[in-house]
Amino acid sequence: MKKAELLFNAYKSRKEIEPFPLTEDEAKKVKEEFIEILINSEGLGGYKLSGFGEGVLTKPMITRENMVELWFRNHKLEVEIVTLVENGEVKRTFLGLEIPAPRFTTWDLPSHYIVADNIFAARLYVGPEIDPPFGSFKLYINDKFVGEGEPKYKPEEKVKEYMKGYVSLGVFIGPTSVKKGDKIRVEGKKSISVSLI
Repeated sequence: MKKAELLFNAYKSRKEIEPFPLTEDEAKKVKEEFIEILINSEGLGGYKLSGFGEGVLTKPMITRENMVELWFRNHKLEVEIVTLVENGEVKRTFLGLEIPAPRFTTWDLPSHYIVADNIFAARLYVGPEIDPPFGSFKLYINDKFVGEGEPKYKPEEKVKEYMKGYVSLGVFIGPTSVKKGDKIRVEGKKSISVSLI
């Protein structure tokens, strides 16, 4: 079975797999094949941007519900600005949560594994609409203060002309590990309150 199919089967079954042998040279090709299978199966919902590159978000990965289902065992949480993009143009901006997870049994992998695994894209929560300047935010998990920060980027400078749908622009608080049952609160110019189930 192809490596991209192994990743897709792990994604669909919500069961992590042991890391398989993977060279840096083949990682991009595996990612492209994995993304193609994902989009054909679930439709393109948007993109996620990170220091490791760009991943895709399928439609089911994106939610606006305040109860966010975690699909895997090893999720992390990042506070981000999310844009709604048409033809590469930013139409609206939102406060959001990106909740990545590997299809592998561990996060502790060389960066080319992250690339092959679609930059660990898993869930994206799109919160309230917010206009720049965004200001500073504080993150609380189970009422415990975890961190604070503010986005230093301009959405228009991060979005590429071919993009459409929701684009998660990059973390400004986190990443921090989360699990089912956690209650997440973000406070600032706009606020988020969600439960992870």
